[in-house]
Amino acid sequence: MRWVQCLVPMVLALPAPMLAGEVVYQFRSREDPQAVDVKGCDSAPFPVNVRLPASLYVARTDADTVRLAHEGPARVGTALACVRIEDRTFAEGSQAEFYVRFELPEGLFTALGRCTMVSNTVPRPGVVFAHCALRLTEFPAAYVGGFATSASLFNPQGLTGFDTGSLWTLRVFEPLRPEK
Repeated sequence: MRWVQCLVPMVLALPAPMLAGEVVYQFRSREDPQAVDVKGCDSAPFPVNVRLPASLYVARTDADTVRLAHEGPARVGTALACVRIEDRTFAEGSQAEFYVRFELPEGLFTALGRCTMVSNTVPRPGVVFAHCALRLTEFPAAYVGGFATSASLFNPQGLTGFDTGSLWTLRVFEPLRPEK
């Protein structure tokens, strides 16, 4: 029984587990040439050959079908995507360097990484599907880091009926705090 008396103080002396507070932002971007000044791409860490200014809207889903509903008229922010595309065929699996700045009500979020081409033939040739996985490199002081992901449609040929834009998820984390 004496070992139990020693074990209890030892367990209490161990560091408390830490929990990270996670905050998730979800929104839709739609290319909008008037949204921001494309000169912001001058701060990208690579040579840029595509500049995509965009307006941001709240992404809403229908509670019964879980389908994305059309966004409301209220814009919630702006973004500027700066891209270096090396494969102009947008072949499946090809990648592009991607730098993006999101201006949201809470502040500026900047992310850097790569986007991978998923398809360049669905629903028709010339419409490009891609997904992006980006590390947040700049964010409001309330956070310690995070990442951004997207499901994106790129319409480089300006085909009728297809808007360049993405569904974005930003996952950011607050500083660690002791578990209660």
